[in-house]
Amino acid sequence: MTDSLLSLRDLSVNFRLPAGEMTAVDRVSFDVAPGEVLGIVGESGSGKSQILFSLMGLLASNGRVSGRAEFQGQNLLALSPAALDRVRGVTLSMIFQDPMTSLNPYMRVGDQLAEGLRVHRGLSKAEAWKAAVAMLDRVRIPDAANRARRYPHEFSGGMRQRVMIAMALLVRPALLLADEPTTALDVTIQAQVLDLMAELGREIGSAIVLVTHDLGVVARLCDRVIVLYGGRVMEEGPAEAMFDAPAHPYAQGLLAATPRLDDVLTPRLGTIPGTPRSGGAMLPGCPFAPRCTVKIAACETTQPPLAAIAPDRRAACHLTKAAP
Repeated sequence: MTDSLLSLRDLSVNFRLPAGEMTAVDRVSFDVAPGEVLGIVGESGSGKSQILFSLMGLLASNGRVSGRAEFQGQNLLALSPAALDRVRGVTLSMIFQDPMTSLNPYMRVGDQLAEGLRVHRGLSKAEAWKAAVAMLDRVRIPDAANRARRYPHEFSGGMRQRVMIAMALLVRPALLLADEPTTALDVTIQAQVLDLMAELGREIGSAIVLVTHDLGVVARLCDRVIVLYGGRVMEEGPAEAMFDAPAHPYAQGLLAATPRLDDVLTPRLGTIPGTPRSGGAMLPGCPFAPRCTVKIAACETTQPPLAAIAPDRRAACHLTKAAP
């Protein structure tokens, strides 16, 4: 993808533990085009969030990242903390999973939004406050001018997540990272927040990388999807194509376990046998092999390459036919 906004190549994340080194992300590569919404899906422990944390320079102290992450001509993984600070909150923003632990409980919400504009855009206090109130109104916070003077604990969970969206998009970033942004919300509020995030992203022109375990969220919001398992990419392609005909056995299992309103004939949801893999030493073969019901001998011993199976689609499976 020659016009990539973000280009990851062989991104790996490892953690030093008392029992040894654990690999959370193993040589992941993908591209994000300007204005695109990319979904990264997989079970808990598949490495989804660690990809975003590594891009933001927010890995735990025992974490180590390698590879390249080219963003607007810079390798994010090689930037000094000071240089990364000039990117974070300016052209690269993030919405975290739990807004209550991400917002400062001792600062008024309006001040937290205005701070980014004063630091990164050089606005005066009055100008920044006015812009913060306008964005709170834009994300449909009722009585935004008065609510801006309140503290995070005075907002509901859905409203706090709207504040996080406002904070992330206020500086009009080129790329927005979203880590399970609706996990703690009920279904009705979740839909509102997702639609709002997509609407503002289109309005501002931001590309979005959305981490989630919910395929319904992907179907609602994403142009393209990456399926992760055990820190590796199992499948990648347009969201519509993957939902219509998933290629990898793991992607097939995820979709079979997802309720569908248009399928009233299937009496029970599918299940994936075994226990999800979450880090540890890398297996010589496919990480999904211990749970795969269609595996062959090669799956246990040889890692399948992530190969093209159709235009703009890739899968890492010995049983998947490569594109001619």
